[in-house]
Amino acid sequence: MTPNPLLNTLLKSCVSMLALGAALGASAQGAAVVVRGLQFPEGTVFAGNTLYFVDYATSDVLRLGGTKAEVVWHRDGCGPNGLAATPAGLLVACYDSGSLVQISLEGKAAEVIRSDSQGHPLVAPNDLATDAKGGIYFTASGDASTPGKVFYRNAERVVREVASGINYSNGLVVSPDGKRLYVAESRAARLLVYAIGGDGALSDRREFVKLVDLLESSPGTALTPDGVRIDRHGNLFVGLYRGGGFAVISPSAKLLRKVELPSTHHANLAISPDGKTVFVTSTDDAPGGGYRGELLEVANPIGD
Repeated sequence: MTPNPLLNTLLKSCVSMLALGAALGASAQGAAVVVRGLQFPEGTVFAGNTLYFVDYATSDVLRLGGTKAEVVWHRDGCGPNGLAATPAGLLVACYDSGSLVQISLEGKAAEVIRSDSQGHPLVAPNDLATDAKGGIYFTASGDASTPGKVFYRNAERVVREVASGINYSNGLVVSPDGKRLYVAESRAARLLVYAIGGDGALSDRREFVKLVDLLESSPGTALTPDGVRIDRHGNLFVGLYRGGGFAVISPSAKLLRKVELPSTHHANLAISPDGKTVFVTSTDDAPGGGYRGELLEVANPIGD
């Protein structure tokens, strides 16, 4: 058959488009349910090789063991939203009660923090990120009269505000070299990035990426970044509270993968220590109010 130049051109174009789609998108195939029967799972974090997470709706901190989740700590009214692994165990962000609680890995509470070192209250503590100096950054999402903020608790346990004016500060993470802090500004549907100073101070705030510039969405569908994790190469894994699944974004703000997952909300995620698996929280709004949640696992879409 005589080659048709126009047909060849069209075929090459189709192949290129398919290759691009394979690079930027991944389906929900391969997603496995690890734990069922949750309500509003959040705050996934590894302490060593063990995964801990919270259920905001039940005010529980849980530990994953196989396919079962064991409650290790509960406090009425806490509304836990985030966790950070510390030398003493776990630091819990209690969104509803405006506090941070230090607990052991077995659930014994040791310390409660309700304000910064200047006495200012913590309004809706949300998520946390550790650095290599023994310090912890955490967001306080704010309310109608208080803007979203970022606080830093140094190794000497001094808590100070390091950023403000954020429209619902949410997930955050420190870059592998310790030079940058990424923060999800949920209601602006974008990620911010700050330069980190020697004392943990933040400066040079700038927009890292707008999700609308990277991700496709249906008309009227919001894109809301929530939890943020980072791999050893500096790639950001961004949970989408709205937007379906999670996105993987390079240090140069390029979309590497968008992983579509079942359910409406995917608030947080954690990368396994070996880098091979991503654990993702998955939540739907239940009929009549409340939530129905699961913990999922998927293969790391970009490997390690």
